[in-house]
Parts: sequence; structure tokens; C-alpha cells
Amino acid sequence: MTVEYAICGTRNSIIGLPTGLKILTEGGAALDAVEESIRLIENNPYDITVGFNGFPNLMGVVELDASIMEGKTRRAGAVAAMRNYRHPISIARKVMEITPHAFLVGDGAERFARALGYEDEEIIDELGIKNYYNIMEGRNLEMPPEAQQLVRELFMRFDDHLQEVMSDYPVKEWYQKLSFEQQGTTNVICLDQNGDLAAGVSTSGLAMKFPGRVGDSPIFGAGIYCTEEAGVACTGNGEIALRLSTARMVADRIERKQTPERAAELGILELKQIRDKGVLHILTMDNKGRCAGVTNKSGLYHYYADSSMKEPEKRASHYIKISK
Repeated sequence: MTVEYAICGTRNSIIGLPTGLKILTEGGAALDAVEESIRLIENNPYDITVGFNGFPNLMGVVELDASIMEGKTRRAGAVAAMRNYRHPISIARKVMEITPHAFLVGDGAERFARALGYEDEEIIDELGIKNYYNIMEGRNLEMPPEAQQLVRELFMRFDDHLQEVMSDYPVKEWYQKLSFEQQGTTNVICLDQNGDLAAGVSTSGLAMKFPGRVGDSPIFGAGIYCTEEAGVACTGNGEIALRLSTARMVADRIERKQTPERAAELGILELKQIRDKGVLHILTMDNKGRCAGVTNKSGLYHYYADSSMKEPEKRASHYIKISK
């Protein structure tokens, strides 16, 4: 079946996907649907892995990364290690559209945002600060009763694992363990009625990361890539996707006429080439609206909707066990 348009996103994207689907239904551009979907996710104070109230680094500072890419032109924009702005996805798009650059980081990204008139604000509230100290001091995270069920699920998984790893691990060991459990990045890929693809990624990065750490999310070819034929985005251990150039490799396979699922499966199987532990979840969609999510961690899922559907549906991502 041929679809007129389609949208897919990772498990915390359901907050924003209905808006993206509406944009596509009304004939809007894939780039607009990606950006607006992700802005809603970034603005959710109960999602502690993206945007406002994203979990801080080891020093208690929230540093955000985001990227956006257009398939038909391969134009791209990204920001990383950005503080004090809750919508890095929009600033990444401005980098793409109005500068000669593709990537701004840290103070430079913040100066750029300020020059454009974006609001400089504290992007962690009392709840976020309290939870940072809760983890550092070995207490449980706090979840407000009004938080939605999806976010509650993410919260509890986050809490249980952080309690376990903050006991007495050497830095590298608990760093790897954190990255194996926490995949908080949000990915959205869209196909519009003109047949154009776009992809976007936003994240607060690995929980308790070193200050200045940048993962795969804003790196084109690693955590995101988009061509006329394929959009690809990753979550999980960003260091793995960086080392394997995962997103570009998956996109290339789709351009060589492999199905999205097979291309993503081969991306996951490349984990056999490295010894480090870690999770990788690859989300991809081609220009026919065919979507696949493939991962080496059981129980993960994504959301998908197209022109035949009224709302996004939850789909299990294909699990591949990687033996070390």
C-alpha cells in the first residue's frame, strides 16, 4: 500500500507525534512536522531525558543536544552542550537555514540563540534539581501524580537503575551501565505529501554524563542521517553509534534497495564488531513510508502513523540478541 505521508518516533515521542501528524495531514512540510513534534517533547517537564528538566550532568547542569536534517537537499543543522534554552531543535534548524554552518556548540550555540531572540531561561525546575540531589545522595526519584503514564514508565526505569549503579562503581563501569539502560533521546522522522523526508533528534544526553560530553544525537552520520530515500535516527549508547557511523550506514543500505528493517538489522549486527556493552535502538523510514525499529534490548518500542491512520500506534521494535 502506498501512503501519502507518514511519521514515526521513539517511545517518548507520543507527546508530540499527534501534532506532527496533523501538520502532515494538512499538507505541511516534513521539516515543520519534525520540529513541532520535538518542541512538544522538549517542553514536557516530566520527561527527564529531553529538553526542559532533562537530567543534568555530573555537575548538576543540563546540557542539551539536537539535530535536524532534510533529505532532498541533505541540509543539516545541530547544536550541542547547550544550556539555558529549552528548544534546541528549533535553534538547530536555524543553524541549518540561516548560517553557513552545520554545527554550533556550547557558548557559541547559546550566543547564536540569544542573537536570534530566543529566551534565555533556567531549564531545570525545583523537581529536576531535587531529583539530581536525590540520585547523588542515593534516594529515589520523585514522580508527581499528574505525570502521564508513559513518562511514569520512563521515570521508574530511570530511578531503579540509577539507584543500583550509584552505589560504588568505578567511573567507567557505572558509565557503561548507565548507558546500557537509559535511552532517553527522542527521534522523529517524517515523510510529507511531496515525498520529502526529514529527521530530527533531541536529548539531554547520557544521565550523569561528564560535563561537555556529546554523544551521537547531533552528529550527522552517527545518530542521524537523512537522504531522499531514507531517514535514520538512533537512541541508546551514543558512543557506539559514533564509532560505527550507524545512521549513514543504515541509510546507504536502504539506498541500495534493502528494506528499512533489514538495513537496521544489519546496523544492530555491527555491534558484534565491538566489545563494549551498550544498547542501540535504530529507527528508520524510507520514502514509501515503511518504518522499522530494531534494537539489541528487548521490550523497546516506537510509534508510527501514516495517511491511512487517525493517530499514532505503538509498535514493538525488533529485538536482536547480540552475544559477546
